[in-house]
Amino acid sequence: MTTLSSRPSLLNSIARVLLCLVFVHAVIGKLTGFAGPAAAIAAKGLPLAPALLVAAIALMAVGSALVISGWRARLGAVLLLVFLVPTTLLFHGDVSSGPERIQLFKNLAIVGGLLLVIDQDGKA
Repeated sequence: MTTLSSRPSLLNSIARVLLCLVFVHAVIGKLTGFAGPAAAIAAKGLPLAPALLVAAIALMAVGSALVISGWRARLGAVLLLVFLVPTTLLFHGDVSSGPERIQLFKNLAIVGGLLLVIDQDGKA
């Protein structure tokens, strides 16, 4: 049970929201334009692209909600990593392309932030 003294600080709460904005934005985009991301997944040769996309949306939505709320934030960060690590490797691994290299480093920075959430939440 969370007591008043163990509640996250305002700065911590703002950081959690900012860390998850990219995932919240992605969920909205994938829901409103489902066919495009599904086609991108299929183009990588992955089977059951629509089902994989639904799983990705669920991981991002639930993970973001948990991290932002601070309730079970460690689990939320793990769910986001389960989405982000394979996505980064599959879609942003081409370091010879400038834009893909930027996406790779952006995702690595987000991984770092999620690892901090996991570490911090474990000490609460």
